[in-house]
Amino acid sequence: MGALVYLLVLMFVTLALLFYMLYVTKEASRLQIQEGFQPPTGPGGVGIMFVTFVLMVLYLPLSTMALHVVIWSADLWVVPNPYINATSTPPVLDPLGPPDQYRDPLDFCWTTTMKRNEINFAPAVILCSLIVIATVRFLACGAPRCLAYPW
Repeated sequence: MGALVYLLVLMFVTLALLFYMLYVTKEASRLQIQEGFQPPTGPGGVGIMFVTFVLMVLYLPLSTMALHVVIWSADLWVVPNPYINATSTPPVLDPLGPPDQYRDPLDFCWTTTMKRNEINFAPAVILCSLIVIATVRFLACGAPRCLAYPW
């Protein structure tokens, strides 16, 4: 569960920085200013360099975590890996509790809880991860001008 909370916090910080960067640089995009060394004047100033650095540092961990959520890697499993030291395929596991309260021990993919009566947050987290992947891809990795700046 800690990985999911970390992903959501990192996602919101990155999205806020991305939209700040888009807001500050929209004037430069409209005027077709060429890349290169430019004086830190106008909105943003030196802060835009800091935001760019932070976004570059956050890009890889955020992308990796979002992809791990979409494929639901072992970091997100709510049970210990049952396939380690298994002698049969699929492994034979003891039930977690009464079948009317708990899921089957091998039904741990795309679930945040093994209890049947608790809310499964996996669909919401997967949706957030897909939004992260799309946003990082289109806003931070060289989006076409028509997508990033529709005006």
